[in-house]
Amino acid sequence: MEIQEAKVHVGDGVVVIRRKGSSVPAVAKILGSAERAGRRHLYLDRLVHKPHENELGGYPIHGAISSIMVLPQAQVTVPADA
Repeated sequence: MEIQEAKVHVGDGVVVIRRKGSSVPAVAKILGSAERAGRRHLYLDRLVHKPHENELGGYPIHGAISSIMVLPQAQVTVPADA
């Protein structure tokens, strides 16, 4: 598996990923979140990772239909309607 250099910004209901070498950011809405094993899983509305990527910007990421990004619990606050 390859680790892609990227900067990840978690905003109010969105995630923006800027990959090194690309001028076009990947933007996805946060559909929801869940806490498991002390980490926050963010469920995104689209795939923002490539099949060979298992980490972006230091955060684990996975999913087949849409991306699921895993963040430390204290790092993100997701709006109540997400």
